[in-house]
Amino acid sequence: MTYRKLFGGVVALLLAATFAQPVAAQRAGYWMWNAQYSTALPMGTTKDYTDGFSWRGATFDIERAANDNVAFGLSLGWHVMDDKVVGTEEFDQGAVSGTAYRYVNSVPVLLTGTYFAGDRRSPRPFLSAGAGTYYVKNRTEVGVFAIENSNWHLGLMAEAGVMIPRPGGTGMTLSARYNWGLETSDIERQYFTFSIGYTVGN
Repeated sequence: MTYRKLFGGVVALLLAATFAQPVAAQRAGYWMWNAQYSTALPMGTTKDYTDGFSWRGATFDIERAANDNVAFGLSLGWHVMDDKVVGTEEFDQGAVSGTAYRYVNSVPVLLTGTYFAGDRRSPRPFLSAGAGTYYVKNRTEVGVFAIENSNWHLGLMAEAGVMIPRPGGTGMTLSARYNWGLETSDIERQYFTFSIGYTVGN
């Protein structure tokens, strides 16, 4: 199975689940908004380019509940990874030796589906899956020289976490998410995010 077939199947499943809900479930549904502070751990080719834990990132999710245990929605993020490397960097004009600063900016835009276990009034483990696109911009700086490139990647994500309810229909979330930007121009992007969030509407 190719990446595009896998991606297309996941998107079709999420869209079908989102728009084919029973009318009664849509009337009874509620919205959840979750703003998160996210850290990032690069994996695979992302780790080869920026090898280090990142403390810079944010994720924002909006979901509509089909019932008390299932929700579908949209996830947006901005995750920044960087590294400092001493060596030789290749540019179109030639090679430059010295201290290089490398940056990866990743912006995921994903359709999501989430399953919540347990009762809304108690801590609830959850599992999420998503499919969409990742806009990834890479930049390398050595002295006065800089090179950058950007690509759109079809992408998938998987997430596990826990939602902790608080008074007034709010809550906190703790989660770990695997992000996978599928291969574009012989490059794919993989990284984990670890997030703490504040939820309204849980």
